[in-house]
Amino acid sequence: MSEDKGFDDPLSGLAFAGQDEDLDEEIPFDDPPQNPPQTQAGFLDSDATSRQPLLHESQQQGTSQSQTDLYPSQSSKQHQSDQYATTRLDTLASYGQLVTPPHDTPQPSHPEIQPQRGMDASEAGPSSGAAFPQVAQSRRQPNITITDPIKHSEKSMMPGVSGSYVMYAVNSRMTLPKFSSRGASVRRRFRDFVALAELLKVTHRGYFIPPRPEKNPVEGQRATDDFVELRRHALEKYLIQLALHPAIVQSDELLVFLEAEAPLGSNLQWQQLQPMHGSILEGVSRLPKQLFGQDPATPSPTEAATNTKHTSDLLRRFKELTVKEPKDPADLDQPEIDLRNEKLMVDEFLEKVAAASRKAEKLVSKFEQMGAVTGDLGLSTLALAKFEDTDGSSCGTYTDSAMASKNISADAKRVGSAEVRVSRLSRTATSSVAAALSPLHDNLALAPAAIKALKEREAALLTLHAIEADLEKRRHAVALMDSEAQKTLGGVDKAKGRKADNLRNEVAGLEGAVQAASQEYDRVKSRNTQEVSRWKESRVQDFNGMLDHFARIMAAYEDRRLSVWLEVAEQFGVTKAAAARLTST
Repeated sequence: MSEDKGFDDPLSGLAFAGQDEDLDEEIPFDDPPQNPPQTQAGFLDSDATSRQPLLHESQQQGTSQSQTDLYPSQSSKQHQSDQYATTRLDTLASYGQLVTPPHDTPQPSHPEIQPQRGMDASEAGPSSGAAFPQVAQSRRQPNITITDPIKHSEKSMMPGVSGSYVMYAVNSRMTLPKFSSRGASVRRRFRDFVALAELLKVTHRGYFIPPRPEKNPVEGQRATDDFVELRRHALEKYLIQLALHPAIVQSDELLVFLEAEAPLGSNLQWQQLQPMHGSILEGVSRLPKQLFGQDPATPSPTEAATNTKHTSDLLRRFKELTVKEPKDPADLDQPEIDLRNEKLMVDEFLEKVAAASRKAEKLVSKFEQMGAVTGDLGLSTLALAKFEDTDGSSCGTYTDSAMASKNISADAKRVGSAEVRVSRLSRTATSSVAAALSPLHDNLALAPAAIKALKEREAALLTLHAIEADLEKRRHAVALMDSEAQKTLGGVDKAKGRKADNLRNEVAGLEGAVQAASQEYDRVKSRNTQEVSRWKESRVQDFNGMLDHFARIMAAYEDRRLSVWLEVAEQFGVTKAAAARLTST
């Protein structure tokens, strides 16, 4: 059970530092003298072709055709000036790895990290030369996408004010037999998703239903392209989560939503799926009739199998408020006791996972800030190198001052280039860490839905107890009237006879309601039991994968960063043996 600012996601909603900047920024440097000192050699990634690339194997084929594709500025601007040569710094990462690929772009397979120093190939797993291990999908993702949002205008209830809404193309191609084998593409607006969520709450009572994206509190933001894209992504993730649920994916509700071409409001199949709903106004008008006996006060079997808040029976709501919950565990069966203990565990889990999610958000934020500060320091160091280079040129070509300035410039360029590379590596790691830790947020979002589902079972049991108590009262009243009738001399009172007959009819109706309520409680309890077991297994799988993936990302990040600084150390004259001793201490 496991996916974005706009979705209240504490991980994916983080903005990466300088995301809009050109990561391939070209930094001009003065050409070194024709006979430069030996210490200047190699300060601009001369061994970039031998360094392990961060692109995926499927991307390497195109990039390896021409080295000028990776360094276009070096080949296109070198002939323009004999004094300046513009060289792109090797960033150890491509810009495409910092952002999520478009939804319609085929995704490459998920690689593991390449074996690095001190790591055996058997420990690292399969290798493809990727910068960081990608998030592996534990379950096959349903083929559901949402594309092509189109804005429409609509009339507002306020004169002179016009409203707008967005229609999304919902594309699906499901493998289950009940779905169309050719796939389907329908248009839906956000309120259709709201209607689907509300319908599933009633028809799939007791299941842990994934929460839908929240409504936008600031309606004016609906017109912005950024908000539309965020909502599109959130709705797509919501439908995928529904399709991953083993019960919901088999439902007619999801089938009609994904494949009914007509608007849901006018679709006959959709209307037939709608359950009985009662409004408060209907309940207020019905209550006096129930109190004076003009309207049956006994719930029908359909009403008894429905949560009280979805009916118009206010009298039943009042009766359920007076029913006392059993405090003695002996009054409950063992499965009910176990499920109530599970609810307490989910409450505690919600508290713990919320704290972990906040810490994960802080970790990603600090990671991002560290990369931004390191990059700023690198650019400042490169600016200092350019100043020293310019100052040395003004002192002559082979003077002591010029050579000293050139040496300082070369050393500063080495360090500044490494800092920029580490900064961009940190940016890539930030997005990878955020993706790796996303199961924390996914389970945090699902925990309230689990609590609601467990409360639905308690509500079903409360309804059963309330109807049973009412039935017991009616039976007792019938017994009293029968006893009084036997003591009456001179015949049976017709009025009391009619009242006794009415009570017997109510008893029969309540017996049917008790049976329906009991069956509904057993059904919801069975669903709760299945969902608790399924969620536990899913959490174990999600969290084990999350921790393993997070550890691999951090190992890959530290290894890449270490390799950058070891190269700088070797350029300063540190031998490989000495560098190895430094890394081992």
